[in-house]
Amino acid sequence: MKIIITVPDNSYEDFYDDICSGFKKKYGNDTEFLKRTSNSLIGGFSAEVNGTVYDTSVRAKLNEIKKAIKG
Repeated sequence: MKIIITVPDNSYEDFYDDICSGFKKKYGNDTEFLKRTSNSLIGGFSAEVNGTVYDTSVRAKLNEIKKAIKG
């Protein structure tokens, strides 16, 4: 299985390693990772696993708040 992880350009390698470790626990040690960086991410990360996107980015959280305010 291949997981694409996108992290902010300025993130620490330990942050990326922790994310990979979490996904290895969930999907197994034979999981492959492709790291991408993005200067549009303020913080958090996004990951794509078999078409499912996990988005914990600050932008995603702000969009959730915006939707909640609009009702």
